[in-house]
Formats: sequence, C-alpha cells, structure tokens
Amino acid sequence: MAERSDLIVGGYFFGSFDDAKTAQKELKNAKYLDERFSSMRPAQMKAVYDKMLDEKMFTTPVGWEYLKYLRGRIVENGVSEEELRPIPLYVNFSAQKDDILEKNSDHIAREHVRPSQRRRSVKDVLKISVIANIFLLILVILMFVITIKSDNPNILNYKEAVINEYASWEEELKSWEEELTEREKALEDTGSR
Repeated sequence: MAERSDLIVGGYFFGSFDDAKTAQKELKNAKYLDERFSSMRPAQMKAVYDKMLDEKMFTTPVGWEYLKYLRGRIVENGVSEEELRPIPLYVNFSAQKDDILEKNSDHIAREHVRPSQRRRSVKDVLKISVIANIFLLILVILMFVITIKSDNPNILNYKEAVINEYASWEEELKSWEEELTEREKALEDTGSR
C-alpha cells in the first residue's frame, strides 16, 4: 500500500484525513507554545501543562510526543516527576486493534483509486450528465409546446393574441354600427309617416 504524504504528520501515518488535520493543528500549537515556554518559570510551565491536560489540547501521537517533551523540560527546570500529572491517552490500544486496522486499511484503500477506476467513474459521470441534459432538453421543448398551445398571451404568441383581440373588437364595433344604422332607419321611417 502506497503511503500518502497528506496522511503523514510528524513521522506518523494517520488512517484518516481528519486525524492528520488534527495532528497538523497540534504540531502548529506545539511550535507556538514552545516559543512561549522559553521565557516561563517552572511553576508557570507546570500550570500551562496542567491546563493543556485539562482541556485535552493534544489528542494525537504528535501532541502526546510534545507533552512528553514538555514534561521533560519541566523536570529539567526543577519540578519533580511525582508533581506532574501523567499524560492521558484516552485511547484503548489493545481491545480494538484488529478492528481499527481493518477499518483504516479499507478507508485508505478507497482513497488510493487506480487510474483505470477513475476513468470508469468519469465515464459514469459523463453518462449521467448526458442523460440529465437530454432530460432537461425534453423539458424545455415541452415548455415551448405548452406555451405555444396556450390561450394566454406570452412572448411567443403575443402578436397573434393582440391581432385576434383587435379583430374581435372590430367585429363587435361593426355589429353595433349595423344595429345603430338599423335603429336610425327605423326612426326615420317612423318619423316620415
């Protein structure tokens, strides 16, 4: 199994990207804290060490390694080993060893996809894309057909709708005009008698 460089942090090969990201953050925190510790007195160093343990600031082997290093520096500066709390690991190494290895190897195997498998997946994505585009084209054509067949005026048939509206008005006006002409004739005929 080929090792991926983005899963390696501080000399440790992590089984997931999340763990590797956490380790990267812990490595940055360790460098930052190491710069600050050079100017601290042993009592301050011990207080910061205890606070880091209380807040569970370091949860990966990279962080534990830094805590071990820091513990050594505090002891060198005169604090006894018995005064320092042990580094809690919050991990059970023996009970789930086989399960963890199996899960991580499956996860890493999925991450290392061969180029031929990638091509197949790209082909599948391309097929899905073509099918989706054909479906959308059919929907657009249906929308145009519905719009053209519709009685309501729209951008495609507004000219015909307006002409038809004016034609119906013109027919109504002619029928009214004929009716008025007939009434006038009827009035003239009754007035001349």
